[in-house]
Amino acid sequence: MEEATPPDAPKPVEEALQSQLAIFRALIEHSSDVIIISDENGIERYVSPSIKNVLGYEPEEMLLRSQYLLHHPDDRDRVRDIFFGLVKSRSKTPISFTWRFLHKDGTWRWIEATATNQLDNPLIQGIILNFRDVTERKELQARIEHDTKRFRAIMDAIQDQIQIFDTNGKMLFANKIPDFMEHPEKVNERDDLLWWIHEDDRQRVITEFTKLVTGETSAVLTEYRIANPNGPDCYLETFASNQIENEAIGGILANVRDITQRKEFEEALRLAKEKAESDALEIERSNLEIRLKNRELKKLNEEKNELLQIVSHDLKNPLYNLQHEARAILTSPETARLHTHRVLQCADTMLSLINNFLSIHAIESGRILEHAEPLNLQDLLQRVLASYRETLRNKAITVTTNLPHQPVRVLADVNSLTQILDNLISNAIKYSPGGGQVSVGMTVSTGAVAVRVQDQGVGVPLDEVERLFQKFTKLSTKPTAGESSNGLGLAIARKLVKRLQGDIWYEHHPGKGATFVVELPTLTDSQP
Repeated sequence: MEEATPPDAPKPVEEALQSQLAIFRALIEHSSDVIIISDENGIERYVSPSIKNVLGYEPEEMLLRSQYLLHHPDDRDRVRDIFFGLVKSRSKTPISFTWRFLHKDGTWRWIEATATNQLDNPLIQGIILNFRDVTERKELQARIEHDTKRFRAIMDAIQDQIQIFDTNGKMLFANKIPDFMEHPEKVNERDDLLWWIHEDDRQRVITEFTKLVTGETSAVLTEYRIANPNGPDCYLETFASNQIENEAIGGILANVRDITQRKEFEEALRLAKEKAESDALEIERSNLEIRLKNRELKKLNEEKNELLQIVSHDLKNPLYNLQHEARAILTSPETARLHTHRVLQCADTMLSLINNFLSIHAIESGRILEHAEPLNLQDLLQRVLASYRETLRNKAITVTTNLPHQPVRVLADVNSLTQILDNLISNAIKYSPGGGQVSVGMTVSTGAVAVRVQDQGVGVPLDEVERLFQKFTKLSTKPTAGESSNGLGLAIARKLVKRLQGDIWYEHHPGKGATFVVELPTLTDSQP
């Protein structure tokens, strides 16, 4: 007895139809091509999911709207005419066309579409567009067309010569003889072998020709020149083979090509490469200059900020002190002398700061005026020390000197050298404790003299030594009697020493204070 089929079970035909529909739906949804159904007005009624992979849009973005504004302006009218022409014709014959469509990423993509009019199909009632992205193919076609045109142009411009020679070098056949050959009609009237080849290349080509004739080689590729009486020499490339045993040829077959343009191109390419390398080097040099300028500007900006800080602090405080002391003079005449002395100290501090500003600016801008003359270094050093006699007495500091008995002469500007020595002596006094000692020594060597100034302060911390000679450097070590320090003195000294072809450095001796050394070239006795 056969098993009864439940009444609600799907019929085999319906199952088959549903299976086919599922297959068709899967094919459409997973196809790499895009399928669009538009109504007769060009409004999209269905867009397959593959639109996302092809043009970047979600299907919902394309529905119920016209896409003509997404067509390339140069293609828009043509696509519109094709579409509405298909609508109007009611033809069931598919038509194919291409146009450019705006991808969601903003690029133009070439689209190849097949359109079919299914407006009369009650199941579809629209125009079916099946399209794919053919941008790569279009670009490849464009490149192929470009290369083909270039190849045809080259072939039109360069026509090979086909020549046959007998074993004695007589020309048996030639499809043409170049115009630049002198007396081409007399090519076989002369007995000297291959006479038309440039004399500098002829013997080499004759040797290669002989090897072909004797069978030592079966083929050869060679280049040579032909003297052109009407202009520059012409370069030819020849592929020759031994075809003596070939009854149809019976000689040496030569395929001759004019490579003059290629040689010129190679030379132009070589020159262009050299120029490109030179330009690249120049660009790198310019970039380096820009980086250096940027670094310099950054440094100048930092110095500007430091300058503003110094002006706001090192000038403002003395001004406040001046104001305070001036009022004290007015209100306490009996202590006027003391207050007047303090006013002078404040004025000296401000004047020193301003002079340092002016000095550093004059040096860096190149406006410093120098007059080099022979100077007695011991005399100049003693004058600088004498100018600090009162300061030394006030701090109870003694100065010991160890100077050569013979005069040491240097060629320098007196103001610059005085400022260098003054900075070293001034710093030693500032950072020496009351009752301390400043040592000044001088060592002479061949062609140079070293002035060494040492104090009995705490010295300079090792981690601050690198910044000693930079502008606006403020150290953790402070002057022992509250003297002012604007961070310019050593920077000025270093710049002035360099202008005198000398050097300046700091020597670190733990527990022995700070030692600064200035080395300058000396004048010999024979120099005026």
